[in-house]
Amino acid sequence: MPTRVCAESELELGEAIKVIVDGVAVALVKDSAGNCFALGDMCSHADISLSDGFVEGDDLECWAHGGRFELATGRARTLPASEPVPVYPLTIVDGDVYVDVSTQVDVSAYVA
Repeated sequence: MPTRVCAESELELGEAIKVIVDGVAVALVKDSAGNCFALGDMCSHADISLSDGFVEGDDLECWAHGGRFELATGRARTLPASEPVPVYPLTIVDGDVYVDVSTQVDVSAYVA
């Protein structure tokens, strides 16, 4: 079930914030084009909060070791990260952001 996590206006372009949804840490990201994404907040390499990292184009970069994760798919793009992070369904309704951590986005169409 989707949970309201914030107002869209609270998300800044090129930034990530951490929210907790039903006990799950989620990194909310608004890329430079204004697209919003919800990814698992823990780096798959070292259990570091990704929301403390950097939005670089279509990626969220872990501040600790530089592992990068694709925003749309969660797939690891650079070492030392080699495992993906989950991507959760995100919707915006009347200016509010909702995330559903009970399921993950089917990214099979994006991943070769």
